[in-house]
Amino acid sequence: MKNLYLCLLLLVTLPSFAMEFGLDRLNEPAIIEKLEGKNLAVLTHAAARNKKGEHLIDILFHSYKLKKIFAPEHGLRTMEDDFIADVIDEATGLPVISLYKSSSKSLSPADLIGIDAIVIDLQDVGVRYYTYFSTIAAIMKTCAPLGIEVVLLDRPNLLGGKIIEGQVLDPALAGKFTSYHTVPTRHGMTLGELALMINAEKKMDVKLSVIAATGWVRENLLFNLDRPWLAPSPALIELPQVGLYAIWGTLESINLAVGRGLTNELAFKVIGAPWMTTEQSIKLAFDLNQLGFKGVEFTPFSWTVTRAKYVGKVANGVKLKWDGTEVRTDEFTYKVSSLLIKLFPDQIGTDQFAVASFGSLRMVNAIRQGVPWDNYKTIIDAELTAFRLRRALFLLY
Repeated sequence: MKNLYLCLLLLVTLPSFAMEFGLDRLNEPAIIEKLEGKNLAVLTHAAARNKKGEHLIDILFHSYKLKKIFAPEHGLRTMEDDFIADVIDEATGLPVISLYKSSSKSLSPADLIGIDAIVIDLQDVGVRYYTYFSTIAAIMKTCAPLGIEVVLLDRPNLLGGKIIEGQVLDPALAGKFTSYHTVPTRHGMTLGELALMINAEKKMDVKLSVIAATGWVRENLLFNLDRPWLAPSPALIELPQVGLYAIWGTLESINLAVGRGLTNELAFKVIGAPWMTTEQSIKLAFDLNQLGFKGVEFTPFSWTVTRAKYVGKVANGVKLKWDGTEVRTDEFTYKVSSLLIKLFPDQIGTDQFAVASFGSLRMVNAIRQGVPWDNYKTIIDAELTAFRLRRALFLLY
């Protein structure tokens, strides 16, 4: 722990003016010294560009000894929704090892032969079920016994760092790809902070350096981003979709289409299904509006599904219009899920819910049994109070 704090003192306590991500700081002398002369690997994707538009791989390949590239879910170009094979990067000739194969979602010690340090830069979206954090955790776990350093280039949390919401993950569900650690659904932490947390709480003892972002304050939400949006996955082509994904992304586990498509302009803006009639979609929109969430409006909507669930079929449902007003995400998910089960008991059952996405079987059972939100909210709020104390040890900003 002492070495960890010394490392953070070196890399975090620097003057901050305009916002800079960790990637923007690679030209600083202390960071150059950290990377120089080492055989490097990198875990990254298409969103890893600095303010000048330079990609991390190009920077490391031309200025350092980059030997290997690792790619997370969605691939190096963030264009894939399916499992991804290993390839050779055309620009550098380096091997690109996929960490999202049907056979494995992690790397092996053999993948790290000859590597001294791994540099990581991924654009996260601030919710527990997004998988980039579990990929980082897998790398940390593999690197620890080998003495390989992990250098994480940090970025702001797009959902801000003040607000935390949602069920704290049941420890019995932890360690999985979409539910790695016992944090709330909306955790309000950066990837760097999460890495510090699991390094300590899971006693990984990996050599970890977090290159902090500067000029970011925890109150900043996604609309304060000071640079062009680069999608971290195919279904998040617009920045507001990150907010929609946080609001009701858990509903992907239900028997509904959520707008994923060939172009993804509807992703997380709609829910519906071919089994829903036009009349049912009108009632669904009306009842959802009666929930009274400010800044959110539902209208009946039909579309042809072009990818994922119900591909090629016409789905009836609702479209969500959101003006960016803060919405309590766990309340939204809970109330919408409860309403869907009430309106469509024959088509939607809680057995379809991905329990890990909701965070606990207790929450799913409460929805199933019709427990009012205000009753269940007291359970969540008590857990969030305890979590705030846990996370305070690892906050960098």
